Amino acid sequence: MAGCAAVSGARALALDAKLAKMLPKSMKQNEQTIFNVVVGTAGHIDHGKSSLVRRLTGVDPDRLPEEQSRGMTIDLGFAPLSLRNGLRVGIVDVPGHERLIKNMVAGATGIDLVLLVVAADDGVMPQTREHLTILEILGLRHGIVVISKIDLVEPDLLELVREEISETLSATFLAESPIVEVSSETGQGFADLVDVLHREIEHVRPRETSGVFRMPIQRVFSPKGFGTVVTGIPVSGTIELGSTLEIAPLGKTGRVRGIHAYKEATDRARAGHSTALNLSDVDYREVHRGMVACEPGYCRAATMFEASLKYLPINHRPLVHQSAIRLHLGTAEVLGTVFLLDSKKLEPGEEGFVQFRLSEPVVATTGDRYVLRLHSPMQTIGGGEILDRSRYRLKSGKAYVIDELRDKLSAVGDVEAQVLHQLRSARFTPLNEKELSVRVGLPLDETRRHVAALCAKGDVRPASRAGLLIARRSLDEGAEAARRAANRFYAENPLRLLLDKSRLRQQLDCHDVFLEDLLARLRESGDVATNEGGRIRWRDFGPRLTTAQQEMRATIATRCQEARFAPPTPVDIAAELGWPLDVTTQLYELLDEEGELQKVGDGIFFHRDALGAARDSLREHLLVKGEMTASDAKNVLGSTRKYSIPLLEQLDKEGFTVRRGDVRELAKKDA
Repeated sequence: MAGCAAVSGARALALDAKLAKMLPKSMKQNEQTIFNVVVGTAGHIDHGKSSLVRRLTGVDPDRLPEEQSRGMTIDLGFAPLSLRNGLRVGIVDVPGHERLIKNMVAGATGIDLVLLVVAADDGVMPQTREHLTILEILGLRHGIVVISKIDLVEPDLLELVREEISETLSATFLAESPIVEVSSETGQGFADLVDVLHREIEHVRPRETSGVFRMPIQRVFSPKGFGTVVTGIPVSGTIELGSTLEIAPLGKTGRVRGIHAYKEATDRARAGHSTALNLSDVDYREVHRGMVACEPGYCRAATMFEASLKYLPINHRPLVHQSAIRLHLGTAEVLGTVFLLDSKKLEPGEEGFVQFRLSEPVVATTGDRYVLRLHSPMQTIGGGEILDRSRYRLKSGKAYVIDELRDKLSAVGDVEAQVLHQLRSARFTPLNEKELSVRVGLPLDETRRHVAALCAKGDVRPASRAGLLIARRSLDEGAEAARRAANRFYAENPLRLLLDKSRLRQQLDCHDVFLEDLLARLRESGDVATNEGGRIRWRDFGPRLTTAQQEMRATIATRCQEARFAPPTPVDIAAELGWPLDVTTQLYELLDEEGELQKVGDGIFFHRDALGAARDSLREHLLVKGEMTASDAKNVLGSTRKYSIPLLEQLDKEGFTVRRGDVRELAKKDA
């Protein structure tokens, strides 16, 4: 299917390709003369949209042979319009036929100001209303209403059409828009239309050229000798000759070896330009409409997206959970299923949060607007904004899911808020600046500026490992989660003093750098008393011993101290005194954590005084003899191999002794 689309596109733009080939380099336009605004037509089939564009620009937007023979626009048509001040804008002529709504949405995605065309001899028709609905869903705020074909009706009928239009537009973004009456056949009214168009364009905010370059692909073809050409309207960023672009989700990259904006060669393309890019190293047969040309590494495709949805009040029945849908996103159209997250159904006019699970991967970023249509019958039912890619399948009716989506929705349109949200949503995993820039779709230098501002406010802090960033709220949440984990641990282990860091990290499911920064913060606040040797001692958590257990602990310490180099094991004490083995073992472990005993082997615990004495005796022997065997150590300590071997292995670990074959020497630092 992609190959067929490419061949059709080649026929459609053959004239453009030939014209581009003939243009001398000296005719390259100055991209500064292009105003970053795109004007688009909308309206019912055969209401005169293409004729209107032809009158305004002198260019016939119907370039496909099928279009010219049938007198209707099938695909998108582009034409440049020169303004009085020397600036140039583009006009996109979109098809009006109901079966070509997907092409209309593809064109409307890049429009900043719309010319809603209504034929005087027809009035408001079904596609007039559907196009108007789609334009509102896509967030358009500027437009002009054009009543066409006024030469075909009497004044009385024209007045009725005006009233019908005013009623239809009363609750829309075009309610206060100017209305201009024209005839493309006679030219009547076009002077007024040009005046109004120039005035209204001045009120439109030009597209921002900041951000990462991203262009939804509308057409692809391969003129002979030119390789692959893709066309579209960039929605963000700037690209220059010689740059490398990625085709997502295809994953192929190519060098930009030619740029045309409004049919003229230029050195740069930017958001708001109707653009054609000539790419090397990309096979046109693998590229199709719906893909995206973008800076490499930034456009991640996905099959699941979280979004806000407004279910249109004109719908006649509720939208139910797991309905089959068609999602129109940029120039892409993809089938999928909508999962309602607030409830199991949406009534007409209601809004909610949804997750789309799609049949194939598409590219979208936070804030992208989409149009939602039923799978069958194919009618527009709503739309909204993409909030994020989904890593997991979300469950309906979960409060924490809705809270997270509300946060994401509130950040739409605020870049700094989006940067902060991405760091917060990473929770206990620090992000580096590059990864953060990819998540928010911003160049690295812009991301760094926003990060610096957030750090100055105290909302973000650099992690202890250079290049990583953590949100302050993540540390706040981490501290609370760590306290809860500690409370659970000590409730389950009332005879323990220390909590293993590895256990806490597992409980929090956090990055190791985050854990270290979190513990540093908890030490500063006094919540954590010590953090050494992989174990944590808490200020407010610790052993809770009964009177009997306190006496047992004292007995164990005394017996091990007195036994010196042959201390009783937990099994020995439990059997001798009739104590429960599990409690006895836990008390041994507690004494080890407190530092009064030290575990040197399985079930072998030495008193700290005995360990000190053992080191002194063995050092004295080694200073005289220079080396010793395991048997020598046993004799020096007056012990048995059961105790001397684990003790020697512990001293090796500590670096007190160095083993060489069957003998040990005193480490240089202790010699």
